[in-house]
Amino acid sequence: MNIGVIGAIDQEIKVFKKIINYKKIKIIGKFQIYIGKLQKNNIFLIKSGIGKVSASIASMLLIHFFKPNIIINIGAAGGLHDKLKIGDIIIPNQLCYYDVNLTQFGYCIGQIPNYPIRFNINKKLYNILKETAIKFRFKFVTGLLVTGDSFVSGDDLINKVKFQFSSAIAVEMESAAIAQVCYQFHTPLIIIKSISDLSNKQAALNFKKNIFIASLQSSNLAKLILENAKFCKSIE
Repeated sequence: MNIGVIGAIDQEIKVFKKIINYKKIKIIGKFQIYIGKLQKNNIFLIKSGIGKVSASIASMLLIHFFKPNIIINIGAAGGLHDKLKIGDIIIPNQLCYYDVNLTQFGYCIGQIPNYPIRFNINKKLYNILKETAIKFRFKFVTGLLVTGDSFVSGDDLINKVKFQFSSAIAVEMESAAIAQVCYQFHTPLIIIKSISDLSNKQAALNFKKNIFIASLQSSNLAKLILENAKFCKSIE
C-alpha cells in the first residue's frame, strides 16, 4: 500500500525518517517528500511546515502525486485534558478548528461551510489504533482535537478554547486542515499526536524541551500501527 505521513517540523519527522530508511527524496516546489518502506508499504513522508495552509498543501501533494491509501499525521500537541502528561498519546476521533466562527450565518463554532460540524476519524481504523496503543502500553486519551493558526499558551487563549470546546483534549496547528482535505478527497486519515506541553504560560519553553519525546512517541506508535496486519488489511 501507499502510506502518506505528515509532520509539521523537522523534529516531528526526524524519527520516522529513520524508521522508513528512506532511499529517495522527491522535491515538489519547496516541499521534500522522503520515500521509503515499512514492511511491504510504500511510505511517503512530508514535512508540511507549520499551520493550516501549509498542512493543506502537503496533504494535497501527497494525494495528487502518490495516491495514498491512508494519511497519518504525527507530531506534537498541547494538552487540554487534566489527566494528560508530557509524552502521553492523543488519539482523536473528531477534529475541528478552534479559530473558525461563522455562527452568525447559522454554522456551529469551528465549522467550515459545506463541511461537517466535526471531521470524524474512520471508526474501524480508530478502534484498531486504540487496540494497538493498549497492546503496547501507550498511555493515551481520545476525543476532540482542535486546530488553529496560533500556538496556544497563557490564560486568555486557553480559557477561550476551553470555553468554546469544553470536550477538547488537545490543541495543535495542522490536523483539522489535513482532515478537511482528506474529507474532500475521500482519503482515510488517522492522527497520532503526543503531548509536548500543557498549553499554559510555560508552553513555548516546554514545547522546545519536550518536542523530541513527543515526536518519538507518536512515531513509534505510527510504526506499530503500520506493522499491524489487521490495520493494513482494513484499508486495502
